[in-house]
Amino acid sequence: MSAPVKTLQIDQRKDRRFDIAIPVDVASDGDWLAFGMLENLSRGGAAVSVFPVLDVGRTYSFHLRGYGAWAGTVVRRFGIKSHGVRFNIGEDDKRKLDDIVRELSPGMASYDDKERALAVLRDATIRAF
Repeated sequence: MSAPVKTLQIDQRKDRRFDIAIPVDVASDGDWLAFGMLENLSRGGAAVSVFPVLDVGRTYSFHLRGYGAWAGTVVRRFGIKSHGVRFNIGEDDKRKLDDIVRELSPGMASYDDKERALAVLRDATIRAF
């Protein structure tokens, strides 16, 4: 009997994640499907904890209450109800997410210069999961 083969999971995330909690509603084709909390956020994606569980590979609309909605594809599920989401958005929407991070992340609020804060946002990637 051969030993099980271990697979190497490569994190392809390009953007730094920030721990930010925002209530989230999830919709598909205009129908509300799930609710939960944002766990972390970046300009390229997020980790969300929602119920019921979402389908990996499916695209949903993620409504960050009070901030807007972005289309994203669930790229993985971890834990009981946590999901890794990659946003399917352009640069304008990514800049809106940058603004949310700057507003809600205490470490970012100390930057007076918006360009410097954006440089920090795009710095190293946090391996959140």
